[in-house]
Amino acid sequence: MGVSKGDKKRLATNAQFLRRFRAGLFSSNATYIAVRLLVKSSSCTKLNYIAFALTGVLLYTIHGALKHALEPAYAATGEMIFAGSDLAQGGALSYYQDVAYLCMFALTLGAFTDYAWLVMLCIPMYAFFMLYKYVIAPWMASRGGAHAGAFDAVADAVSRKREAKKERQQKRMDKFRRAGGN
Repeated sequence: MGVSKGDKKRLATNAQFLRRFRAGLFSSNATYIAVRLLVKSSSCTKLNYIAFALTGVLLYTIHGALKHALEPAYAATGEMIFAGSDLAQGGALSYYQDVAYLCMFALTLGAFTDYAWLVMLCIPMYAFFMLYKYVIAPWMASRGGAHAGAFDAVADAVSRKREAKKERQQKRMDKFRRAGGN
């Protein structure tokens, strides 16, 4: 059994992605080191070094996870078994990419201002939003809590507005039909 065209394409796509990802890692780290730690070293505090180190650990971990997921698997005979994960499918790999891009953005911008690290607050805020949307709210709705009808109330309000709009449009159309028929 040979390697299919789709597998070859996925191998090439994954290799290209990892090359670009490493270039982004290198450029964001190089920018931060060159500008913040060397040129503007007089304004560096312990917090800058800690943030740089934590972001580096996070990026290193994400790079390892992405590399592991995207690399192909081979049998003992040398035949390819798995061409690597598909980045277009989304899922956890998509979240890893988002976090990595936020980290790279924070590093690059952090070379010029300390306020750039506030961008990193997007990560726990989004995680809490997803937790609420997929875990907390359905659990509360299933228990019949105070928020159980909140989603239904919003959906009802939207459908009532749509119905009212349709009725207004229908009245307007009827008015024009009558005026054109005279």
